[in-house]
Amino acid sequence: MSTSPTSKLGIALPVPGSGEPYTVSGFNAMITSLDTAAGFTICTSGSRPASPYSGQSIFETDTLGSFVWDGSAWQAAGGGGSIEVSSTAPASPGSGDLWWDSDDGKLYIYYDDGSSQQWVDAAGSSVAVQSTAPTGYEGQLWLDDTDGSMYVYYTDPGGGASSWIGAVSRSGGILQVVSTTKTDTYSESLGGAISTAVVTGLTASITPRSTSSKILVKVSGHFSSSGANGFGGFVIRRDSTAIGVADSAGSRSRLTSYGGAYGNEGNDMANLAVEFLDSPATTSSITYGISLHSRQGGTLYVNRSNTDTDTGTIGRTVSTITLIEVAG
Repeated sequence: MSTSPTSKLGIALPVPGSGEPYTVSGFNAMITSLDTAAGFTICTSGSRPASPYSGQSIFETDTLGSFVWDGSAWQAAGGGGSIEVSSTAPASPGSGDLWWDSDDGKLYIYYDDGSSQQWVDAAGSSVAVQSTAPTGYEGQLWLDDTDGSMYVYYTDPGGGASSWIGAVSRSGGILQVVSTTKTDTYSESLGGAISTAVVTGLTASITPRSTSSKILVKVSGHFSSSGANGFGGFVIRRDSTAIGVADSAGSRSRLTSYGGAYGNEGNDMANLAVEFLDSPATTSSITYGISLHSRQGGTLYVNRSNTDTDTGTIGRTVSTITLIEVAG
């Protein structure tokens, strides 16, 4: 018994010759051939049928995609690609493939714009909140969490390079505020010089979010002295470094602030307040405080007078230091 291929499916079916009887085995072979050709052909992306017929359907076990031969090319069944659920993007995606990012719960589609291919948010333009710029696609938004600036990914229609364009700048905006209030007292014996110690309990630490940030240091304190010629002043210190001090001028002490509180009026106190905008250029933790200066010597006090008489007419006070990070 000979075989003859069908005109559409191309299946070789047994055909009896002239006068040759059609046997049960021949009929069974024909049914088996038809059954094999029916439905989807199971294969992999690398073992698709070599000679497909128009309308033939396949299912790929490695990509989980279904495709139909249109007479000249394999087309995704249903007009779309496959979908993959994973925490990382598929390694070899095709245009139209879908990927569900199991880490952030977002759906992406693999898009070919004619000159490049990338995964884009299936829900449209999204906002990426991170410290470094993402790869980017047209219309995507990126919020720089180091300084609060907003950018949009833009493609120059004139043929220029694609890039992140500043949408909203937080330059000058407040990023964080740290403050310490000292409610107890402090005393220190000192000659006519600037102390190398920092007033205990009147410090504040901050970790800048960007090296371009400025730190506005605000100090307000109440001081007195046992010296006959009064209190003196103080310098601001960033860690151990004196900052915000005057230019050098002979033997004069280079201070941040200077004031009264005469020692011969034992219940007198001086209120000194100052602001200084520092540029630390770091993202490491830094501590600000103040070191006292004595006009003449003796004991210096914070938040109390020299005599500190225990009566309702004499007071105790508070002193504060506040740090404000300003976007650069």
